[in-house]
Amino acid sequence: MPETDVHSAMSGAKQPPIPDGVPLMGHGLAFARDPWTAMREWATQGDVVALSFPGRSMYMVTDPALIERVLVSDQDKFTISRAQRETFEGIEDDAVTATEGDRWRRLRRALQPAFEWEAVRSYGDRMAEHTAAHLDRWTAGEQLDLWAEMRQLTLHILADTLLGVEVGGDEPTVHEAADALVAKTDFRRPGQLLPDWVPTPTQRRFDRAVGNLDDYVETVIEQSEPGNETVLGVLLEAQERGDVSTAEVRDNLTALLLAGHDSSAVTLSYAWYELSNNPSVRTDIGDEVASTLDGGVPAADEFEALSTTRNVVRETLRLYPPAFATSREATEPVTLGGYDLPAGTQVMLPQWVLHRDGRFWDAPDTFDPARWERDSARPEYAYFPFSGGPRHCIGMRFARLELVLALATMVDRVDLEVSVEGDLTFRPSLSLRPENDVRATVREP
Repeated sequence: MPETDVHSAMSGAKQPPIPDGVPLMGHGLAFARDPWTAMREWATQGDVVALSFPGRSMYMVTDPALIERVLVSDQDKFTISRAQRETFEGIEDDAVTATEGDRWRRLRRALQPAFEWEAVRSYGDRMAEHTAAHLDRWTAGEQLDLWAEMRQLTLHILADTLLGVEVGGDEPTVHEAADALVAKTDFRRPGQLLPDWVPTPTQRRFDRAVGNLDDYVETVIEQSEPGNETVLGVLLEAQERGDVSTAEVRDNLTALLLAGHDSSAVTLSYAWYELSNNPSVRTDIGDEVASTLDGGVPAADEFEALSTTRNVVRETLRLYPPAFATSREATEPVTLGGYDLPAGTQVMLPQWVLHRDGRFWDAPDTFDPARWERDSARPEYAYFPFSGGPRHCIGMRFARLELVLALATMVDRVDLEVSVEGDLTFRPSLSLRPENDVRATVREP
């Protein structure tokens, strides 16, 4: 069923609330201007609300129990949304992020060994060592572009553990592809609704950047061997067995490179923004790291001991989830919250709203890592920064370990005085990138 027909198909059934919109644009204008404020305002009208955008309609769900049904207990009735498939079209067509059904299950099985906890633990030393080496380039008093520095660091960590290569000199190829994808998915972009075959400047930039990244990844694949201790090695072994194709190896590496370095970079940037604004938390995490590391670099074995650091990461992911909404599409008629939704219904599950919902969080807009030490009866899906269910982010364990070890390494060696001109704002696109400059001055810890 076409997306635009979903609301009309419900005309004879109980209807969810419909927030106020504008003629022709529906809710699209408010979403493009400020999706974070818009989603929180829409959520005040009900746990399921009906939304319309140019060319499509969807339902926003903000009840944790219903989200759990979509992602977990009734996950066989849902698949990735049309919007998600369109987002990654032309760059990750053969990746686990953009496939469905048996093909998705085959790719997930092929990748899974590289992301089991024991495999991820083996990357820990390299994560910390890359971070320490990156900090050696900084000098006290220097002012940095924090976002640029963090994405440089996380790309080097990923290139080593993912591909087994030193990415030095090739960073612009990856960054340009990531930037082109973000530009293409910017909700405010003129031509956002045009098909990809229309040669807009944004689409031409995207095609050029993706071509360059494909060439880079293919060159790395040609120079690599199956079985080495990297994700690429695991995928090449799967290719030898006939479990994945060459295109699937390339596109999965591309997807992991782009999403992996970008999401970790934004999380580290926002963690430092909050530490700079909350000196008591900065003191607490500094004391913990100093006593745990004793001058060395952290290893995976110290992950559990770094409880304050882990709570800072958890809280940062709560306030600033890199993927601020998850989407799904019903593959058959379903009932959610008392509303009958036909097959083809698009469902949006906004982490941004749930993570800041006063029903589940005290002082929901306040950065408070200590909240994770207090008992809470909140529902599981009031917090889901890595999505959930079988399609949860495959790199979840990797990301958590990387964020904790990288942040601990930095806190032990430097302090950062972070400044943002005006209020911190975000770019309305694929990920929660900062829209304004985030500057940091390096200080002694």
